[in-house]
Amino acid sequence: METDTEQLPHPEDFHSLFNGKIYQRAQAYYDAGTVRRVSQSIAGLWHAQVMGSNGFYDVDIRIRHGHVVSAACTCPYGQKHTYCKHVGAVLFALDAQNRQAQQAGNGNDEFPQDASSMAGAYWNSQFPGRLLFKDRRGDPDARFTDEDWQAVRRILETACGLPDIEPYLKYLNHQQLRRETKPHKSQSTMNMRLLVPYLKPADISDLPHGWLTFLEAAYEHLHDTDGLRRLYTLYILMARTFPEAVYVCKLREVSGEHWQEDRDAIVDYMNDCTLYMIRDKPNPAYERLLREEHLPQAAYEYSRLQNADCRLRLFDLIAEANPEKTRQRVCGMLQQPESPIYQSNDQESADLVSAWLHCLDDAFGASLAHDLARHIVGMFPQRDYLRRTLAEYLADPSPAERAGASDTSVNVGESVKTAESDNTGEEGDTDA
Repeated sequence: METDTEQLPHPEDFHSLFNGKIYQRAQAYYDAGTVRRVSQSIAGLWHAQVMGSNGFYDVDIRIRHGHVVSAACTCPYGQKHTYCKHVGAVLFALDAQNRQAQQAGNGNDEFPQDASSMAGAYWNSQFPGRLLFKDRRGDPDARFTDEDWQAVRRILETACGLPDIEPYLKYLNHQQLRRETKPHKSQSTMNMRLLVPYLKPADISDLPHGWLTFLEAAYEHLHDTDGLRRLYTLYILMARTFPEAVYVCKLREVSGEHWQEDRDAIVDYMNDCTLYMIRDKPNPAYERLLREEHLPQAAYEYSRLQNADCRLRLFDLIAEANPEKTRQRVCGMLQQPESPIYQSNDQESADLVSAWLHCLDDAFGASLAHDLARHIVGMFPQRDYLRRTLAEYLADPSPAERAGASDTSVNVGESVKTAESDNTGEEGDTDA
């Protein structure tokens, strides 16, 4: 995609369009790799798709002279408010493309400095007389030397069992089994890139990954590419929040020719079902890797340990890996009146049902989606939300749609039985 680097807005230019929470969510959504198919339809008008709770949302943004003129999103929040997190995520994506184009033109190939910024802010607040890095305002002889950073690297690698990441994964697995219901502060503030401008850490637990942040800073200072590769791999395996998905692209950048090797190592670790920390714990970073690298079989194996929300997010990959079982499982879930997806008679539930039907439509044809929609409305004739939301599928499909999906008909009884054996459930969430 070609972009005019002079005409795209900088985050400082569109920050005021969003309240603080929405702005941070937008940045997290961009970091998670949810923005897809960004294109410029006409001069100044940009279109993209952003993955949300119930499938993809369409986003349109009009930009003139580097400023956002208007925006629209098909998400529920976007029907009442102009600037939702999906619009913000697309703006961050455009800004990233702008910066990448400028760096390519300048031949700029900077080594990461995120951890150094955070570790330096913490250290200077605790020990103002002893700087981590050279400061024009301070004594250059008071800063950490290369020998100091080598010592930091050696001590922290030894303490964490690195460079082999297996010992640290086993430690994390053990901690997960003993974990209290309230998460540790560091586990709720893990997006380093977001935190650097906004947070001044006063405690080691304020750092995105605790002492590992200092190890990361040591790797950055010493330009230790292999060390960063191991640490980013570990961060991806540990990821629990959307913003942490940024480490996929950070690992890709530092891995270079070793990217496939590092990617396959992550998949191997995730396929190790002995790790309790992986079970029923969504990992946005790994899901981003699965989608961007197009790994259907790995997505299918991962989804077996996750809930129905995950299967909805990765439906196209899962269906590609095992189409028959995926079709039967989802159809069976939708055909059961006692399925958790129908527990609430509201718009959220109806939107979730519609999202599943759209997935089935894309993967197996419109005929199947039409048949299921009529079956669902027949199960709940008094639910107006369902009837209105599924209206597009209640009309008979065209002959072409019917012919194209003639081999996707499903036996209701068989599908229900399959779904019961798989114990499939569904949990929805909301967009804001």
